[in-house]
Amino acid sequence: MSSARRVVAREDVEGPVSAVVAAAVAEAEGVPPHELGATLYDAVDPDALDALYRREGTAVSVSFTHLGYRVSVDRDGTVTVAPE
Repeated sequence: MSSARRVVAREDVEGPVSAVVAAAVAEAEGVPPHELGATLYDAVDPDALDALYRREGTAVSVSFTHLGYRVSVDRDGTVTVAPE
């Protein structure tokens, strides 16, 4: 982990929630998403994550760790990435 900052992104702004998570973690690391040291699959199944938030009115929140960050996806699709 090369950064100690917190990143917040809205799912509905940039596409599927898995892509937003990858972009937010990359932003926290200060690198493009393709330069991250691990894929999102190393932490969570991106297709399953997208399916949870594809439905209108989903009432689920998900949290997991990825590359030394605590990643949270709120009910409304807000993605928060913070150092562990």
